[in-house]
Amino acid sequence: MKKDKVKKRTKLSTTAIAVMVVVCVLIIASSFLFGAKTFTNFRNAFFGGDAVVSDPTIKVGVYECLSGEYKQYGKDEAAGIELAHDLYPEVLGKKIDLIYADNRSNIYDAKSALQELMSQNPSFVFGSYSDTLTLVASDYVVAANTPAMTITSINPLITANNDFYFTASFSMAKQGVALADYAVNGLNRTTFATVKSMRDDSSRAFVRRFRNKVTELMGSEDVFKANLSVDTDTEDYKTYIDQLKSGNVEAVLLAIPPAAAQVFMSQAKEMEYFPQFIGSREWDTEEFEKFIMSNPELSISYPSVQAADTTGTYQLFIDAYYNKYGENASEPSGAMAAAFDAYLIMIEGMENAYEDLQNTDMDELRETAGSDAKGRALVQTYENALKTGIPAGTQIRDAIKNINDFEGATGVLSYDGTTEVNKDVTILHFFKGTKMDPYVVEDDKTVTGEDDIPGIDVKKND
Repeated sequence: MKKDKVKKRTKLSTTAIAVMVVVCVLIIASSFLFGAKTFTNFRNAFFGGDAVVSDPTIKVGVYECLSGEYKQYGKDEAAGIELAHDLYPEVLGKKIDLIYADNRSNIYDAKSALQELMSQNPSFVFGSYSDTLTLVASDYVVAANTPAMTITSINPLITANNDFYFTASFSMAKQGVALADYAVNGLNRTTFATVKSMRDDSSRAFVRRFRNKVTELMGSEDVFKANLSVDTDTEDYKTYIDQLKSGNVEAVLLAIPPAAAQVFMSQAKEMEYFPQFIGSREWDTEEFEKFIMSNPELSISYPSVQAADTTGTYQLFIDAYYNKYGENASEPSGAMAAAFDAYLIMIEGMENAYEDLQNTDMDELRETAGSDAKGRALVQTYENALKTGIPAGTQIRDAIKNINDFEGATGVLSYDGTTEVNKDVTILHFFKGTKMDPYVVEDDKTVTGEDDIPGIDVKKND
């Protein structure tokens, strides 16, 4: 009897050893095939143990034009992110690791840059300058359930069909409404005209909103003397300018690119026609401001992402900028300030998402999921986020959507349950070569700086 027991023990031991050998072979094979993290998961599945330890960092992508045609603008946006990162290098007790992906200002390099970036599983992505390059990234962030935020791109298609892409700058449509308020209530102009490129449909909402709001404020659409579509490739606008001049148009909305606008206004000056020229946020560049300063006869206005000196965060941004670049550094760009805000919004979103995680009732989550399978998947996602200390992409996205009245360097930002930001519109005004105090349109209220714009009565609505 004892002899049989010994034989059985020996047989069991041999079987156990055989199983262990197979397991070890599988573990070694898995480590070669799938890497260390898969190896750890595989080991824990067979032998038990602690959950897989998350990376000590939270990875954040900076998908930008760091070289190529748009590098000046891409580097400005990246600089604003880096400035905020200098102040807030951690979130949720983890270091934030910025991962750079240079799209080289073209869609072909953008795709390979995105593939490399997304393979590193970032928790968030910033960028890019250029509406087109931002749209290229849309499918990638949706596929990975990774929230992203473009700093200055405002094409409505970015957010229209994408629940993961946020904007940090006001939309084209909102620009149109704000500029109409400015032209009527701020400038007290009484006759208007709009000019757009005949091959550019992207500015359609911009022009329509401007016309509709002016008509509403003036009580009649007869105040519009012209609605022109021009060929921006001809560089000869004299016929159009003569039409505007003969109609005594006092304010002209030029919904055309910056280069074409410069030619248009230069020809208007030659023809001694000096209305108030109003443009889009595309004009908000250092080069365009140089053109304005070299043509002091012209009066020009356009929206800007420039910080308006109205919040405590603005002072934080300014102090950080000059501390980093020196007191003699040139004035920081509006794009840099908007990027600074975008980073702070991301931090707020991650912190809020994790707080929401901790307050989530898992049983209730299962019940509201709609099916057992979906409930188990949701609970697993929440439990993984709690264990790793890093909220999932959908959780961060939902938390940012719920951010309202956030005090940023560029004003007060709200998302109101959407991915499109709602914020003040700052309008820059140049009069006879002088840059005046910004004119800010906020929640249907009109506020200006301390100095009134010369030659007009500024209305302040409390």
